[in-house]
Amino acid sequence: MADIPPGSLELVVSILRSSPGPVRRRKLLTELEAGGHRISLAGLNRIIEHGTRQGRLSDGPDGVRAMPPNA
Repeated sequence: MADIPPGSLELVVSILRSSPGPVRRRKLLTELEAGGHRISLAGLNRIIEHGTRQGRLSDGPDGVRAMPPNA
């Protein structure tokens, strides 16, 4: 997807896989920035939308989670 910075979906998936449960968007933004990757909320929403369409992420009312690799 053209609006997604290269490697950004992998970064989000990595953060989510290291978390025991779903993660809220603001927490994801904080984790990304702590790792030196500043992304806007709109940019994160595009990453989550892209990841959800690919079946790599699940977005629900409790937050975002990574899908199992074989899902």
